[in-house]
Amino acid sequence: MATGINRLTQEEEEELHLRIATARSLNDPNINPEQIVRDILSRHDEIVPIYPGPQGSRDENDESIRQQIAKNDGRLWNSVFSIIQRGQIDALDHFIELGLDVNTPHPLRKQYPIFIAVQASQTNMMRHLINHKVDVNVFSAQGDGFFIYPDMEQSRTPLMIAAEQGNLNICKILCETAFADPMLVAPDGLTAQRLAARKGHKEIVDYLPANRQGALKRLQCIYSLAARY
Repeated sequence: MATGINRLTQEEEEELHLRIATARSLNDPNINPEQIVRDILSRHDEIVPIYPGPQGSRDENDESIRQQIAKNDGRLWNSVFSIIQRGQIDALDHFIELGLDVNTPHPLRKQYPIFIAVQASQTNMMRHLINHKVDVNVFSAQGDGFFIYPDMEQSRTPLMIAAEQGNLNICKILCETAFADPMLVAPDGLTAQRLAARKGHKEIVDYLPANRQGALKRLQCIYSLAARY
């Protein structure tokens, strides 16, 4: 691993992973992890000289990423989610080559890669993940940012979040290509169609099949919320 990485903040480590994965996926022959760390540290007020590592440092960095994947490191997953949100398919593929399982959720945020792609309206990334045989019917927690308390009571499937956001094209891809189940009911009793209706997305309401399930769950959720206050 590049010397000096222990002085990086969490956000800077994510930047390091992102820049290395992108360069590797583009077969950049000039990639230099030590130089990337040096560039990042140059933004600090105090700079510690970095010894240029050995020639095999690129392979060592990949091995370090493999170890973080094996440990299910949340900071590495933050980098992966940033890649997905930016639609950088080649960079994601490099992480997959190193052992990343795209059917695994973020260990802290309890969100799946396919959920992040849909939430970010990254259609090509979503299609790419579908081609990797991801489960499109998994429930992901609600919430944004790197540090959250995952809200599993209001968890959503990719189709639910697409319907709520009013993205008819993604809804059609999920249903017609990936066979997403529009009849699933969230823990709080809401369905994809009901979420679309709440936001006034009439085209999606008309597109999705009628689904009147979840009434009991909705009542239980209301009583649960009322009990908190």
